[in-house]
Amino acid sequence: MIDMRKFLIGGIVILLLTSCTAVRQVVAIKDLKIKFQNVELARITLEGVDLNLNFKAHNPNRMNAILSGFAVDIFANNMKVGKATLNKTLKVPAGGNATFTIPLHLSWRELSNSLSNAIRKKSVTFWATGYALINTPLGKLRFKVADYTREFR
Repeated sequence: MIDMRKFLIGGIVILLLTSCTAVRQVVAIKDLKIKFQNVELARITLEGVDLNLNFKAHNPNRMNAILSGFAVDIFANNMKVGKATLNKTLKVPAGGNATFTIPLHLSWRELSNSLSNAIRKKSVTFWATGYALINTPLGKLRFKVADYTREFR
């Protein structure tokens, strides 16, 4: 028969260990610096345009930052024009750098709405907000780690 105290203590130890790992990952992600590098045109279709967004991540921490994904919301003149998501594990080594690319599809309809707005205002401000995703025992958490803004007149 299982001793109930040993069973409870074992369960608490496992919970603490998984919680400590999750807390260390949150700390590693919190200090992560992710910069937008450039955008590449992948293809143009009748539905829209496909782009590749290139990023560089720097991890100043003493432990590896392991992301379970990355997401970027993209806006033009306060209108959301797209969302790019990378659903794969990304490792940014301790004290090191990593580069990654996220594909993005923009539909002509979304782009035409923001273009007509830009013509009226005679300028367009693009901005993107990036989110690192990590898996925890409580589910997937999302942390804002990057902002990029650019105005064109």
